[in-house]
Amino acid sequence: MESLQQLCQPIERMIHSIGIALKVEVAVFDNEAHLVCGTPVYLKKKGRAVHAPSIQEVLHYGSVVVNAPGEMPSCLGCRFRDKCPATMELLACIKADGAVTGVVAITSFTKEGFNRISGNTDSYMETISEIAVMLGNFICGKTSQVTSVHTDDTVRAVMEMSAHPMLLTDSNGVITQYNQIAMTSLNFCRLANSSLWHIVPEDMAKKALRGVEFLNKEFVKDGYRAKFSCLPVLRDDRVTAVAVRLTDGRYGDGNETYSTEHIIGSTPQTRGLHKLIKKMADSSSPVLITGETGTGKDLVARAIHEQSERRQYPFVAVNCSGIPESLFESELFGYGEGSFTGAKKGGKIGKIEIAQGGTLFLDELGEMPLSMQPKLLRVLQEYELERVGSTEKIPLNIRVIAATNCDLEEMMQQGKFRKDLFYRIGVINLELPPLRERQNDILPIAMNYLKKLKLNLNTPVERFSPEAADFLLHYSWPGNIRDLQNVVEYVANLCEHSEASVRDLPSRLLVQKPARLAPKPADKAGRRQNENEQIQKLLDQYGQTMDGKKRIADELHISLRTLYRKLNKYNAQ
Repeated sequence: MESLQQLCQPIERMIHSIGIALKVEVAVFDNEAHLVCGTPVYLKKKGRAVHAPSIQEVLHYGSVVVNAPGEMPSCLGCRFRDKCPATMELLACIKADGAVTGVVAITSFTKEGFNRISGNTDSYMETISEIAVMLGNFICGKTSQVTSVHTDDTVRAVMEMSAHPMLLTDSNGVITQYNQIAMTSLNFCRLANSSLWHIVPEDMAKKALRGVEFLNKEFVKDGYRAKFSCLPVLRDDRVTAVAVRLTDGRYGDGNETYSTEHIIGSTPQTRGLHKLIKKMADSSSPVLITGETGTGKDLVARAIHEQSERRQYPFVAVNCSGIPESLFESELFGYGEGSFTGAKKGGKIGKIEIAQGGTLFLDELGEMPLSMQPKLLRVLQEYELERVGSTEKIPLNIRVIAATNCDLEEMMQQGKFRKDLFYRIGVINLELPPLRERQNDILPIAMNYLKKLKLNLNTPVERFSPEAADFLLHYSWPGNIRDLQNVVEYVANLCEHSEASVRDLPSRLLVQKPARLAPKPADKAGRRQNENEQIQKLLDQYGQTMDGKKRIADELHISLRTLYRKLNKYNAQ
């Protein structure tokens, strides 16, 4: 491949035209920090001598904004440090044939230029990125290396087949290629101008670029948590590139998937649920999952996603009860730049848009503010959205799955939930049975969870005694599967024997003698009656005080707000 120095003359003509069009000065440097060419004013103000550390910083990080010339760390030792003629400078890497070949810089030497660029930094960064791409393509075009272009396309196609964020960096860590999922997952940085140093901790990046292999190494950097895997690309025993896979919470951990096999049980209800999930997985129709708290609604939603053709795209979960009403619209829909006081520069992508191609899971749908419901309805009807403060319509390709333990039909009668939204989002309705109606699934779920805990906990527990197993079978499990898992984890942490007895169970279970399993209620009215009787029994036990009601809410694994709603419903307060 021809070097930048060999192509000096045509590149000089190119940057001269760019400088006139953008009203900036432009310079190009090779990957050894030598000046290749520059516009006349740049050469007059700065000359041909280059302060190498400033170029090395760009080769290290992929792009750099110099908004305080002379005061940046890389300015140390520069002859212009105390009287830098530049007022603003943006630099980006030039990539050709999958490798970084140099750096392009756009510079202003005037106050007007500083105000213009600093007020539109994102736009100018996009522009310099495009200039860098254009120069890279120009270099590749001059060399006519068709094989290399085909190799680039092949690598890109292979990366797109991955269900995880994938990156390819050069020997300095600058990102040269990435897949679509990486662009969605790593939306906190601009990948086209970024490097491995922006994403993983410094010690991890150093080792990876020295050729150290990683496999699912957990890390946290600036709030981003993921598992890091990498493999160096070697040529003559020298690292020339690094292939990276990042496994974050939205895309699983590489070993764990949410297939129907993770919904444990062999009762007719569970087998029927498995069949329904597989049958509806590739439909685009919205799904509404209902059931008591702790029945595994989120697990079913993830299983539907993993069984579908959308599994290689994001699964974005939104807890409707965990977002303040004032922030709900901007969190879901995103917002445009300057749409309100405090809005981020460049705007922000919303949860719905992040789910493009994949699944949007709206948990606790019954807690969604009434003011937001017509806006969600419009998304479900038109499959397009407008960010807050913007009029641009963004087409959507998502599947919506919602879940709730609320009685939406009753909420509609009370005017707390829109009928049109209920009928639109409940096209496919899955009602999950409570654990007390799946008695034969209780022990398999308990033993499966105990097996998982033994991988992380140094516990001697291997089984439950016949008496303890009988107790578990006939306990009412008001918190359902989540309640059962809490009990198993309690036993795994505190029991000192291989066989857990009734005495090893939590005391909160033992204060209530488990009744034999009640016959299955014939309808919703029967289940409501059982729930009412359970709440009345707990009120008798703990009393009507605030502390008593908090204990009841904890016992039922529901919020205090939900308990008051149920008390009002059953006229039990």
